[in-house]
Amino acid sequence: MKSSAVFLRSITLAALVGFGAACGDDNPSGPSEPATPTGLAAVEQSDGSIQVTWNAATDATSYTLARTDPSTPGAFTAVGGTLTTTTYNDTDVDAGVVYGYQVSAVNAVGSSAASATVNVTTTGASVATLTGFITANRTLFADTVYTLQGFVQVANNAVLTIQPGTRIEGDATIAGSSLFILRGSQIDAQGTAAAPIVFTSSRAAGSRAPGDWGGLIIVGNGIINRTGVVNTEGPAGIQQNYGGGTGNTSSSGSLRYVRIEFAGFDVSGGGNSELNSLSMYAVGSGTVLEYVESLAGLDDAFEWWGGAVDGRYLVSYESGDDHYDASEGYVGRVQFAIGFQSTRLAPAVGTGVIATDPQGFELDGCAGSGCDLGTRSVPFTNPIFANVTMVGNPAEPQTSGGRGLVLRRGHLGFLSNLILAKWKSFAVSVRDTSVTLAVRDSANIVNIILAENASAYEASSDPAFTDPAFTLLFSTDNHRTAPTAAGVLTNLTPATFDWTPTGNAATGCNTVAIPGTYNTANFFGATLTLPAYCGAVDPAGPKWYEGWTSYATN
Repeated sequence: MKSSAVFLRSITLAALVGFGAACGDDNPSGPSEPATPTGLAAVEQSDGSIQVTWNAATDATSYTLARTDPSTPGAFTAVGGTLTTTTYNDTDVDAGVVYGYQVSAVNAVGSSAASATVNVTTTGASVATLTGFITANRTLFADTVYTLQGFVQVANNAVLTIQPGTRIEGDATIAGSSLFILRGSQIDAQGTAAAPIVFTSSRAAGSRAPGDWGGLIIVGNGIINRTGVVNTEGPAGIQQNYGGGTGNTSSSGSLRYVRIEFAGFDVSGGGNSELNSLSMYAVGSGTVLEYVESLAGLDDAFEWWGGAVDGRYLVSYESGDDHYDASEGYVGRVQFAIGFQSTRLAPAVGTGVIATDPQGFELDGCAGSGCDLGTRSVPFTNPIFANVTMVGNPAEPQTSGGRGLVLRRGHLGFLSNLILAKWKSFAVSVRDTSVTLAVRDSANIVNIILAENASAYEASSDPAFTDPAFTLLFSTDNHRTAPTAAGVLTNLTPATFDWTPTGNAATGCNTVAIPGTYNTANFFGATLTLPAYCGAVDPAGPKWYEGWTSYATN
């Protein structure tokens, strides 16, 4: 009898198991919601933000991060939206508050259970103020937020070193607060893609505007084509003489992985004397300039007055005036640069006026006092600009602006592998009827793509500008057209930019070589060469602009 009972129980258990299998999921190995992520950690950063990280969960397509509401302890609210990476930097935090975080994984089937809560108590970033003159070597540390109050000047051959991840804010309550690196002194600001150095407004995100502070001004010992005392733009008493330099190979330091946000200051009420995001006066080629962004500045993004500093991997986003402006004998080389304009941002009250003639490029020779030979003064402005993507605003409100490339006042120059797109007025404009662009002092503009511009070429009324030697620009060897910018650039949506060239911009852009009169050696330790693609990004290479740039407009 005992063995029969055991046998009966076995049959009953087997039946129950079979019943469960028959009535359960038809596909037990089919899709299911992902597992709960592991390894959640929250760590306060040197700037006072909290970096939250976790391990990837198998089959997850996104994550939901929730944070406790300090005003309602125990209540969680989602932050960051739909997250597709396993890292989130929470900047909306206050000092002295306990924050708790939970994370769950999501896919098409559903969401996992939330992880255990991880708490972190914020202490807030340390703060310091910079004023007046810095006359001895000094280091700015990433665990401190620095405020520039007024016109801060690094002088007396001092070196200002700035650690990766450091934040420097221009005091928006003191008009024109800015940082000057004077002749003989240096700035050593070398951030990383993961920890860029940020110069920005002291105002909170959402209330920032172009002109909140002055910008970064570097005065070097390079050569210009004006003689005598030549002062920088800027307020009376603050202007610096940048004339008389003799060292085009001199060094003013390094800028690497640096963002300059909401800068610029018009000290002249529209009279063309402004501070720019990055002003470079007679800066020599010993200076390092790479991975630098100008974001929402009041005036020009990058401006060179003479000198020979090279640059690469530059980004200008929503400039108040010109994106790239060179004059007074600048002979440097720039490769891989982006300019983008979709709107004209209003400046902070009392800091200046909106530019009346914003352009993409503005390239000049010599103008103003000290131009002994007028626009023929030497050395000529003679740069190389290669692999540039320059996108304009078809709705540009300024009637005298909206040109992708403006050539004025006599100069040389070699511009190649460009994409000029969506410019309201003209892709290329030649100005100033008093100047004759002869073969010996005209720009070579070759290997370019023109896309979705209102018109290709604006010639001066001076008949000399119709010379065939110059209008070769529009031969089939030197330029091609595309009906739309979308046909030559992958994605022009600010939040998800992809500057990779497509279509006929992805190849065939090296048919004209750099003339032998230009020095292509020792360009960031290598030789400057022209690739087969137009624009700023290698279709088969890394997206060098990702991770350290920003596209905020306030």
